[in-house]
Amino acid sequence: MPKYRNSLRVVNKKKISRRRFVALVGWGAVAGVGGMLGAAMLGYLYPNALKIPPSIFSIGRPEDVLTSEGRVFIPKQKTFVEVSRGKVRCMTAICTHLGCTVNSVETGFKCPCHGSTYDIDGRNTGGPAPSPLIYYRVYRGAAGDLLVDKSQVIQVPREAWYTPTV
Repeated sequence: MPKYRNSLRVVNKKKISRRRFVALVGWGAVAGVGGMLGAAMLGYLYPNALKIPPSIFSIGRPEDVLTSEGRVFIPKQKTFVEVSRGKVRCMTAICTHLGCTVNSVETGFKCPCHGSTYDIDGRNTGGPAPSPLIYYRVYRGAAGDLLVDKSQVIQVPREAWYTPTV
């Protein structure tokens, strides 16, 4: 009978040498650094373009746009499109204080961030907003649909109306 319980099972395990261990750690470090450099090179080759919406966008055909009266918010462009008596105009929905998106209310517009208020025409009436909301140029494109050009700003609200001929 053996003196100790597990003394009959003798397993001859090979021990790893110090030289072999250091070599494995070295190759692991080389593989890790190579992987990081490879990922950095792939990141460098990927274009660093901003994903921003175009400055000119379509709001639809004149016969479709003019069928409804009122104000419509376009979230992708952060603009309000307003239709009234056969005329259309487009106004920004970005507060002039810190760039929050304003909400449409009965009396005009209200910024949820710091409380700036604007009247129906976008003139600032209260709060920390330094200037009124701006309008964009609306015109008929070559294909016949109504286009909004955000690079052409109109400061006077009554000059922002566009009357398309259907």
